[in-house]
Amino acid sequence: MRADLLWECETYIKNRGVSEETNAALRTGMMDIRISEVDAYLRYNRDISFNERLFLLIDRTGQRDSDVYKKAKIDRRLFSKIRSNKRYIPSKKTVIALCLALELNREEADALLSSAGYSLSRSDDYDLAIAFCMDKKVFDLFEVNEVMVHFGFDMF
Repeated sequence: MRADLLWECETYIKNRGVSEETNAALRTGMMDIRISEVDAYLRYNRDISFNERLFLLIDRTGQRDSDVYKKAKIDRRLFSKIRSNKRYIPSKKTVIALCLALELNREEADALLSSAGYSLSRSDDYDLAIAFCMDKKVFDLFEVNEVMVHFGFDMF
């Protein structure tokens, strides 16, 4: 293999696919305006994190952490990881279980799911079954699991 091709590939990877023109613009300060615009956009449009939103909701309900993770059937260690690591994002299933344990309405559940990077899709039967339970205020995991089993989905 040609050495110059390997060097080009290595340079490309080091620069994470950024073109030489972009690298030159960054070095000379030509992209300062764009970068500052992105920075401002992030600053003014960032919402609270999953961790912050979850613990605000828990505080609002007046429940203890242990009540919530027991109702959600979440391991204490996992809940501790969520509490202590502000950047930790649990699985979608775990976030849904927390929504049910907190008895969130759809708007609140959608906000919590969104803060973790998830959503309930209207094109997915599993998600629709969860949304149905939330809309009908069925929050008990035993009852939710009955619905899930009936339609052949994984239980909580």
